[in-house]
Amino acid sequence: MRSHLRFRRGGVLAAVLGAAVLLVFGGAGAASADTSAQIAHGLLSSRLYVTSKVAGSVSPGDQAQMRAALDKADKADIRAVVIANDVPPAATRSMLAQVANSVGKGETYVAVSADGSGLWAISKKLSASDIDQLQARGTPGASAADQLTGFVDRAEKKAEDQARSGMIGGFVLLGLLVVVVAGAAGAFLVVRRRRREREARQLDDLKRGVQEDVTLLGEDIARLDLNVMDQGLDPAVRGHYEAAMNSYDAAKAAIDAARVPADMAHVATALEDGRYNMTATRALLAGEPVPEHRAPCFFNPNHGPSVQDVVWAPPGAAPRSVPACAADAQAVLSGRAPDYRMVPYGDGRRPYWDAGPAYAPYAGGYYASYGGLDLVSGLLIGTALGSMMSGGFGGGWGGGFDGGGGDFGGGGDLGGGWDFGGGDFGGGGDFGGGDF
Repeated sequence: MRSHLRFRRGGVLAAVLGAAVLLVFGGAGAASADTSAQIAHGLLSSRLYVTSKVAGSVSPGDQAQMRAALDKADKADIRAVVIANDVPPAATRSMLAQVANSVGKGETYVAVSADGSGLWAISKKLSASDIDQLQARGTPGASAADQLTGFVDRAEKKAEDQARSGMIGGFVLLGLLVVVVAGAAGAFLVVRRRRREREARQLDDLKRGVQEDVTLLGEDIARLDLNVMDQGLDPAVRGHYEAAMNSYDAAKAAIDAARVPADMAHVATALEDGRYNMTATRALLAGEPVPEHRAPCFFNPNHGPSVQDVVWAPPGAAPRSVPACAADAQAVLSGRAPDYRMVPYGDGRRPYWDAGPAYAPYAGGYYASYGGLDLVSGLLIGTALGSMMSGGFGGGWGGGFDGGGGDFGGGGDLGGGWDFGGGDFGGGGDFGGGDF
């Protein structure tokens, strides 16, 4: 009997001790704070996390209401944590930042107190002022479920409005870009068309001028009308005359093939050679020695090779030494104007050195064996063509959490591109300390 009583007393004692252990350790575990890592892990699979300390005070119906609202917020992309009423602002700020960075997805993170007295949020989509405005429209005294649901609905509408505004702004910007590009393209096409028209006119003038030179050489050859088949013709005369005719043929072929002003250099080079050989032919026929093969007359290359250099100055420019034929040299030395080569230009004629950039290859071709464009640019210093050639014409045609400072009513820097805002609704806990 006594042993039976001892057994009963021992069983009661064991039960009491077991209950005490469960109360001390089990209750402490249930009431202990959830870590940021635990909260982040929970939010990886669900948009709502209810901390252990307040799990018993948030009904399944309220949790279902909050989850349904969060699941519908596609644009705002919100994840929420229900925390204890006495969690201090600094702890909430730190927890939301750590959780957001650990989860690595979601645009907005919200912490709402279990009694609905406070709500705070960080967001990459909403600014701190947006969060404050959305939080301020909450209803004081409402439950945590109603506070969170209302905030989520307002945040989703705000995010949709921003997306719509961004889309409209994008379309406006795209439209402006299209207008600008179209205008620039139109201006480019107009400028290119005008440039091509101007170049076409210049090439046409140039071709007419060069064709005149070719024609003059052909007429000079025809006037002499030597029979190169005549056995009695001096071989030296025949050689220079045939060379002149070959140069004439080369000039005609080159002008026919010319497509751009630079092509005219080949024509002028052939003409210069033809002119010299005609001068040599006439000298031999007159019983005179073959003249020196000097650079062509500067004033008019059709005059043939020069015989001396004379000092000459274009209007308003410095004097310089230029090669001249006998007639033009005498004119300059006598104070008279030489016989300038006047070429087609627009509706009139001008000296070739004053007829635009298209004549640069033409001039350079005549002096190809004597320095080419480098020589001509020196001779033409102070003229329109010389200025173009000396100007380079001659040769070739995460970021930080942004939000409220010490309290939850405004912004502060949290790092990572998040804006922080929100606060209590006027009836919150004491924030003096506590766990999540």
